[in-house]
Amino acid sequence: MSASFAVSASLALLLALRPGKTRIHWAMLALLLAVMTWTSGAAWRYQASEFAEIEAAYRVMFLGIATAPALWLVMASLFARIERFEMGPAAAIGVLLPGILFYLAFVTNEAHEWVGTIDESGFQRGGLFFVYLAWAYAVTLAGVALLISRVRWTATQGGVARATLLAAAALTPIATSMVNQMGWLSPDWDPTGVALGFSGALIYPLVFRFGLLERVPLVRRDVFDHLNDAVIVTDTRGHVLDANPAAERALGASLDRLQGRVLRDCLEEILEPADHGAARLALIDPGPDGPRILPEVSTLTGRLLRISAGALSYGEGQLGGSVVVLHDRTEERKSERALRQAQKLESVGFLAAGVAHEVNNPLAFVRSNLAQLQRIADGISDLAKRADDEEHEDLAEIPEIVAETLEGVDRIRGIVDKMRRLSRDATDQVGPVDVNGAVEEAVRFAQLHRGSARVDVEVGLADGLPTVRGNVDGLVQVFLNLLLNARQALAEREGRIRVESQSRPGGIAVVVSDDGPGIPDSIRERIFDPFFTTKAPDEGTGLGLAIAYDIVREHKGTLEASSAPGSGAVFTVLLPTTS
Repeated sequence: MSASFAVSASLALLLALRPGKTRIHWAMLALLLAVMTWTSGAAWRYQASEFAEIEAAYRVMFLGIATAPALWLVMASLFARIERFEMGPAAAIGVLLPGILFYLAFVTNEAHEWVGTIDESGFQRGGLFFVYLAWAYAVTLAGVALLISRVRWTATQGGVARATLLAAAALTPIATSMVNQMGWLSPDWDPTGVALGFSGALIYPLVFRFGLLERVPLVRRDVFDHLNDAVIVTDTRGHVLDANPAAERALGASLDRLQGRVLRDCLEEILEPADHGAARLALIDPGPDGPRILPEVSTLTGRLLRISAGALSYGEGQLGGSVVVLHDRTEERKSERALRQAQKLESVGFLAAGVAHEVNNPLAFVRSNLAQLQRIADGISDLAKRADDEEHEDLAEIPEIVAETLEGVDRIRGIVDKMRRLSRDATDQVGPVDVNGAVEEAVRFAQLHRGSARVDVEVGLADGLPTVRGNVDGLVQVFLNLLLNARQALAEREGRIRVESQSRPGGIAVVVSDDGPGIPDSIRERIFDPFFTTKAPDEGTGLGLAIAYDIVREHKGTLEASSAPGSGAVFTVLLPTTS
């Protein structure tokens, strides 16, 4: 009995020292005080030898017996938060009234002996005692039913275990009391007090680890468990009480391992160190004015998360904890970038169509006239050489000047052709395309071995790949542009270029990588923009990757770039298959 008292007293002390107590905390504290009164009176009764002491001990013990069942029901109703059963002050007094009347009958028992009689051998039960006992059993079972009903709706994982612990905590004292009332044990041995200590040991992890008293009704399990966003419920100290499966995946731990831990520590384990401070801000007193939403933070695995935290209230303006939502923005960001890129290409395509038309017409007759001029210049050059006159030496250079001008015009025409490629009609002839064949043709066209520096070209093509639906010339141009981009990234130095095809779920991937300097973070999001280039003006127009991106998009695929500092660039084309 003394050990049971110590357990109840420890729980009561921890609960009393807890900040931000609500009605349900006060109800639990009152219940623990009733149990302490019960067990202390029982311990005193077993030690008492004089009749006066025995009588006084019974009065202390019966005060706990008269109030504990009703307080249990009050606590259960506040936790369950079922509107028609949730008790206010008036209802709580009403539930306590039978116990109070029973206790008054006990302390006045000498006048009527309805409750029973007390002598040196112990307490002899009367009729009113059994009436109250039946009422106490009914009240306790009603509280158990309310608790189990609420746990069934609010627990994510391990709900059955919590419900079992709750039921055991309440039913164990009832069972032992019934054993005692049946006379199956010695009249000097009442196991109910010991059972109360056992119940306290069961309640401890429920209250202080699983947050039994902080748990509030959430949405139905079939919604909560299937949300794509990670949802975590914490108590007022930031300890994890509940989480859905998406949160388990995001935090890399099961609910059993998360419960009782500080959420801030869990987040810092998965976030980049630079974002630790931002995560802490989200978890500091969200307040009742609405959720606090942070800018995106990065995880150690490269995911982008948006954290929002809102307050949970138990009513009456009392903060009961927080709900934290982790929204994975990684795929959204990719989609946004793809949409912006498509919009840029669409705008440039309209512009390119007009510019190409306006430039191409005068460019045609300019080149035609230059070709005619070149033939005339050849004749003038021959005459100037035969004249052997210093005054005619400049005339001999006319063919070279015209040739250089023609070369410049041809380069302009090449740029115009590329601009027309951006605005081409998307109804090019399409059909089944062998991706490996397109890659091999692009490798032949690229002539990557040209140049003074040695370049090792590795080609690894997977066998038995299905076909993709598309335009073979367009896909050859995509792979050719990526290969030429890799060659230019090596900047006339020795290096390695690798192109490989792979089978992936739902499609075929072609990966082109090099061991050049890689792609700086500052320009990674701009490399597919039309006319954006880091090359010298005479080395590129900045249209190659933009055109490749546009072609891949029209094939319902994706083109992504990745890079690690000093380890080269990797471009991945993912195309859906036709089978």
